[in-house]
This record gives sequence, C-alpha cells and structure tokens, in this order.
Amino acid sequence: MDYVPFSKRKYEPLGPKSKALIEKTKKYSATNYEPYPFVVSHSSGPWLYDVDGNRALDFLSAYSTILSHGLEEVLQAVELELRRGTDVTSRALYTEAYAEFVETLCSVTGYERVLPKSDGGSATDAALKGLLMHAGKRKISNPNIILTNEYFHGRTISFTASADFDPDQKAGMLINVPYIKVVDHDLNSIEQAIDENTIGVFVETHKGEGGPLFYGKDFFIGLRKLTHSKGIFLGADEIQTGLGRCGYIMAWQEFGEDARPDFVTLGKALGGGVMPVSAVVGKEDYMKIFKPGTDGSTFGGNPLACRAAVASLNAIISKDVPARSRELGNYFVSKLKDIKHLDIDHRGLLIRVGMKGIKTTKYACLEMLLGNRNPRVFMKAGHYNAEKDVAYTRIAPPPLAITKDLIDYALDNTVIPVLKEAVYQ
Repeated sequence: MDYVPFSKRKYEPLGPKSKALIEKTKKYSATNYEPYPFVVSHSSGPWLYDVDGNRALDFLSAYSTILSHGLEEVLQAVELELRRGTDVTSRALYTEAYAEFVETLCSVTGYERVLPKSDGGSATDAALKGLLMHAGKRKISNPNIILTNEYFHGRTISFTASADFDPDQKAGMLINVPYIKVVDHDLNSIEQAIDENTIGVFVETHKGEGGPLFYGKDFFIGLRKLTHSKGIFLGADEIQTGLGRCGYIMAWQEFGEDARPDFVTLGKALGGGVMPVSAVVGKEDYMKIFKPGTDGSTFGGNPLACRAAVASLNAIISKDVPARSRELGNYFVSKLKDIKHLDIDHRGLLIRVGMKGIKTTKYACLEMLLGNRNPRVFMKAGHYNAEKDVAYTRIAPPPLAITKDLIDYALDNTVIPVLKEAVYQ
C-alpha cells in the first residue's frame, strides 16, 4: 500500500456522537473558530475524553489555562461558595471572597493593587485604558502606546484593528487605532518610536501565539531602563506565560527584580481551569488612576471567581508549579533535541516546536489526535514564519497533571514518530 502523507489523509470525527454534535455546532454557531473534530465530554488530570469514549493527552491546556483538569481544591472552593448562596454579587457591595482574592494576589505577585476582570482580553483592554487615563492626567492630547510585532493581547478592537502583521487578527478591518504604534520587537525600534506623546510600552514577556517566541534578560532589562529614562510606563502581558507556566510566578522574574514592570495582566491559570478570572496587577503609581466609575465589570471579582482564583494560587504556591514546570519542561525538551530539522525552545512547560521546510503543523497535530495513535495527543498548530520557513506548534501540558512517565508515553509512541514523519514528508 502506498504511503499517504498527513496532508492527504482524511481526518474524521472519532464516532457517531461526535459527528452529530459537530454538525449541530456548525449549523448554529458563528464560525469564528475552527475546532479540531474531537468533542470533549469530560476531563480529568492530563486527559480529555470525548463523547464516543476516546481519550487524548492534553498538551495545550486551553492555552496555558489548565494546571490539572478537575483540580480538586479549586472544585471544592467553588462548590462551597455556591452553597453559601452568594452567586454573582456585584462590586456594589464588599465580599469576603474578594478581600481574600486581592490580598492573596498581591502577596503572590509582589504588586500593590488589583483590578479584577473576567478574561484576558478585558484585562489587557483595561490596562490600555489605564495608560490612556494617565496620558489625560499628563495633558497629552494625542497619546500613543507602543506594542511590538507578532503580539497577541486578546481580540478587543484596539488590538485586532492594529494587527497589520496578522490577517486573521486584522479580520479585514481597514482602520487603525490612532493611539497604537506597532514596531519591531527590539530595543532600537522601540526607542526610535518613543516621542513626547508616548505614555507607555506594553509587551508580552514571551510571545505565546507568535511561536512561542522567547526573549532574554538583555532585552527586558534594557526595556525597563529605557522606559524609566523616558518617564513612561512599562506593562507586561502574562496572560499565557504567568503563574508558573514558564518556571516563575511571572515570566519576567527570570530576569530579576530590576525588570519589574509597572503593571502586569494575568488570567487563564488564575481561574484554575474552572472559572474565567483575569486581573491587572500593578504598582500604586500606575493603579491609582482607577477611580470610582472609571472602570468596572459585572463578573470581575465575583465571589465564585475569587474562590477559584485563591484556590488556584494556593495550589501554584504549595505544589511549587514553577519548579515543576522547569523540571518537566527541561525533561520534555531533552527528548526532542536529537531530532533533525526541528526548531525547539522553551521556558518551563511552554514549549515551541518548529518544523523546518513545511508550511503548517496542522496535519501533524491532526495525526496525533485523530490518527491511529496510542496515546492520542492534543496540541494545536501555530503560525508559519516565512522568513525562516518554519511552521510552529506550541506545547503546554498541564503542570500539575503531567509526569515524566506520561511524557515518555506520549513522546515515544506518538509525538516523536509523527514529528519525524512530518519533517521528512
């Protein structure tokens, strides 16, 4: 029988229930997502189970959201709060849960104040608003905020309309946001872009969607010194990289306390994989701009979210997620280093695998999930870099559920054989 490359194979749902639910979804849902045809019924630990009885190891973790599927301490905290009857209490009242949440998050991050939100996009958007309010306080009538190419800060209008480098994010919009400047991700480009109207620079410590792409101490310390010297704010988006994923509570901490930004956006793992929770944390000088009425969120800081976040933060600290991520990430990458034609880098358990000479990793990912493989493994195709002729995929296993034995099981039987086939097709 002739060999059929992955790109020529037909990958179907794994059973009749999956097929029916996919058809129903396609009939009624907006088409802004293109999910892989695996219909999740439930999850546990590192495993996803579909409605037809199949299972797959989760190597995406909902874009770094999952510490472990069904993390018991988070489930118990949310259930207890539900039974207390508080449900969604607006910020028009004080709550015990919110007080504990903001105190815990400040203690864990070393920042002075918290602005609660419910998802990453609302947190990054609020961070921009804070910068623009500071510009108003300084009487800057035409302010600008500097971002760097290949960013992903969520899908609010400010970010998507300015994403000329990514047609999918730009989504056909023919406008640009006047207060956003997008420059190359290097110190010289950023310095050249700063002018008398610049109020701040907002970057991802490492870019989760662009590869991932990882940056070093010289860049981040240099950027911190540059923004200090110009008297402008520095913000770091750690929605994907924060809370232990990259081997530190916040990824910028790899570079030392001198790198501390004025504010950081956090999310995803903050809710323990159970509740949508995000936040802006920051120094007093930045956060004091938020006065009553300047920002708000119906669900931001609600008691259920706060209980989930505190339980998640306690688990991250007590189980030393940063150390686990460093150890397991190093082990994972060590097993891939001898495979030719791969571009590999990582911080903790955020791992980049680039396949040289191919345009997409989609078919390799589909083969791992839907092909005749044991175990099935779920990871998602990333971007193609035309300059390097490399197609990327991001690997982000759940740090409290994955083990060295499971890494061996997945890599030896599925991931490595598929990667080797893919780069030689």
